[in-house]
Amino acid sequence: MKILWRVVVIAVFSLMLLSCGKKAGIEGKVVDGKDNAISGVKIVAKQVQPIKGYEYFEVKSGSDGVFKFKGLFPSSDYVISPWSDEWKTEAKVKVQSGPEGQTSMLGKPIVVRFTTAKDGLIVDSKLGLQWAPSKYQAMNWFQADSWARSLNLGGGGWRLPTRAELKSLYDTSFEAHADPAFHIDGNWVWTSELDGPSDAWYFNFYTGDDKYSHSRGDNQIHNLGYGPDGSFPYARGVAVRSQK
Repeated sequence: MKILWRVVVIAVFSLMLLSCGKKAGIEGKVVDGKDNAISGVKIVAKQVQPIKGYEYFEVKSGSDGVFKFKGLFPSSDYVISPWSDEWKTEAKVKVQSGPEGQTSMLGKPIVVRFTTAKDGLIVDSKLGLQWAPSKYQAMNWFQADSWARSLNLGGGGWRLPTRAELKSLYDTSFEAHADPAFHIDGNWVWTSELDGPSDAWYFNFYTGDDKYSHSRGDNQIHNLGYGPDGSFPYARGVAVRSQK
């Protein structure tokens, strides 16, 4: 009986040693929309299939934006994302840790273009702009323009974006073809640009095209056609301003 007990103890101890030896790493870099290093930001690694003791890690990026995770479970999938108490971002990457005793290197930096503050204000580090997310309702151009100009988020000074500014948000890596912080959901969004006395340009986030439509009254909403899910047609307003 004592011999059997010793065998069990030795086996358990051996498994513990083996488990402790399972270590790997991930190394990468975090930058803003202009490819500038982001230093001192918390980087979180969450294991996709959690294994106790290996499911969550935190590090901070260095002055060069580089971060290094150690002690990860080898050859395991992790989601790496920047994190802050002051803002949130959709920037993240899924990567596999290195084999046992090795470190996996990210092929390219994690780019944090947009950060959203607690009040909903979105900072665009690529264009040097600030954005206010979409209003959840159908609006004609005049209503959208009035909403943007009267918006008081962060002190006012808002306007409708240009076609080029809106097009820069188009990103098919997201299901809604734009960062979820904008609440665009693949819809049409008005621009500030007019085409003659009665037409205004909008951008279609479902197709990635910009077109113009009558901007006066309710008729312009019908001219836009129906949404991708067959719902009633609409256009939304997103506001933008220079960074303060």
